[in-house]
Amino acid sequence: MDRRDFLTRSSLVTFAGFGGLLSPQSLSLLHPLLSDAGDLAVDEIAQDEAFWMNIRKSFITTSDLVDLDNANTAPTPSPVFEAYVTRGQRLRHAPSERFGKFWDELETVTRPELASFLGAKPEEVAFTPNATYGLNTILQGFPLERGDEILVTNHEYPDMIETILQRGKREGIVMRTVNVPLPGEDRSSLVNTIDQAITPRTRLILISHVSAWSGEILPIQEVTQAARRRNVAVLVDAAQSVGLLDVDFARIGADFLATSLHKWMGGPMGTGALLMRTQHIGRVWALHPPSWDTTKHPMDLYEWSGTFNVAAYRSTSDALKFQRALGLARKRGRIRFLGDYWKKRLADVRGVSILTPSDGTRSFGVASMMFDKIPSHKAVQELRGKGFVVQDKSGRHSPYRNAIRVSPGVYASTSELDQFVKAVRQL
Repeated sequence: MDRRDFLTRSSLVTFAGFGGLLSPQSLSLLHPLLSDAGDLAVDEIAQDEAFWMNIRKSFITTSDLVDLDNANTAPTPSPVFEAYVTRGQRLRHAPSERFGKFWDELETVTRPELASFLGAKPEEVAFTPNATYGLNTILQGFPLERGDEILVTNHEYPDMIETILQRGKREGIVMRTVNVPLPGEDRSSLVNTIDQAITPRTRLILISHVSAWSGEILPIQEVTQAARRRNVAVLVDAAQSVGLLDVDFARIGADFLATSLHKWMGGPMGTGALLMRTQHIGRVWALHPPSWDTTKHPMDLYEWSGTFNVAAYRSTSDALKFQRALGLARKRGRIRFLGDYWKKRLADVRGVSILTPSDGTRSFGVASMMFDKIPSHKAVQELRGKGFVVQDKSGRHSPYRNAIRVSPGVYASTSELDQFVKAVRQL
């Protein structure tokens, strides 16, 4: 047993053990329901405050601040962060020597692990600082000619819209927009709308798996199927879904997918991934082409950005272990329970509207709301003054003139949400 194995195994005696990681077996000792994989067990665990307060021990929280903005950047679990710090300390000793060793481990260990988790092949995966970098790689580098079209929904991330608009100014690329259905409309109508909006000049579709504006789940697999019939490539923004929803690149069928690993995955800040089907490798222009031969590892074309935080990328392995131990189904169940909890308690409040569909096929707990008579930026300030962090979702390229997104982490307590509801009612 080497030192790393020893630290990992010895840490299993406590849930928040530093230096190592939880195993599914040790986690199951904390709660008898974990041995039951049925739907009822997941639903029951979602409401078990004692269990989730045990989970809370692996996160840094403060008594004077309730973070309800996890869809922006979620806190890294302590075991994952400590593993990252340990690697950073090792990297400090002869950095140029250690860097190469970590790089080799990325190829042999972390890349295959992440690929498996995302339903992709290792040769389809590149590590990036965040989803924005990966999306920009495709939006800037996808081969297009003047007059060609990129089709987007009105729920796409504003930075990506700006990227497309800049390419339009520079090269004459055309951006066309379709609207996501309203909560009361049929979810499948988006697929039909996109299908009808495709023209002979449409080359690429940008669509979010989960809307950054409202937390709504969009039908990416159905959109991809429709696009394939028309020979149109699809780029999926999965920044808000990886780490909570089941993301399977092969099953989705898209050409490209980009995500951040420091959101729901709980990886170190500044970690993300770009997935690309092999037939596009070399056809898409790289943002920062490397100077070495990429024949052995073709996705190096889209990974290199100068010296990057290899310790953080390598710690993706620890984030994956932590997430597998906790389980996506349990996480989803908890987030959905917490979302339903605060929304139900505001259902009778006049002047407050929920903007996210309640249908379980269209949402999983993250939701946006609005005050009819209070601008969102003002409401965010007021709530922050009461100790609650939420995000203003109005502004440039937003589908809403007034919206606040609420996204609690799995470690949030119902008592904190009671206080949040009280604060909203006071406003």
